[in-house]
Amino acid sequence: MNLKSFLACALVVLIAVPGMHAQSRFEPPDVWRQFAERLPAGSYLSVTLKSGPTVKGHVIQVTPDLLRLRPKKRIEVPVQDFRFDEIASMTRLKEGMSPGSKVLIGVAVGAGAIFAAFLVLLSSLD
Repeated sequence: MNLKSFLACALVVLIAVPGMHAQSRFEPPDVWRQFAERLPAGSYLSVTLKSGPTVKGHVIQVTPDLLRLRPKKRIEVPVQDFRFDEIASMTRLKEGMSPGSKVLIGVAVGAGAIFAAFLVLLSSLD
């Protein structure tokens, strides 16, 4: 092993170790409880659990022990309860456009393009 490959390996280890260490640090449950208590009901959240999965949904209720969340899924699912000591992180999200709105915008753009092409065709016939 020459000096260049040894230095490259050492740099990779030095860069990777702090990142791996930072991912294993969790905030205490009181931080997430205080964060959730300040949110209005119906806020859209992304909740990452310490066990790994991430759930996105709307806040239904915040109690001293639990966060009740209605997951946002295509098919309706029941309200889920999460204990604050299970939560690794919470992020407030903005809700995007609904799929129906996106379809209507696409249809309107397509109709406008066809109408514009028709007008160009009419103007070229003179």
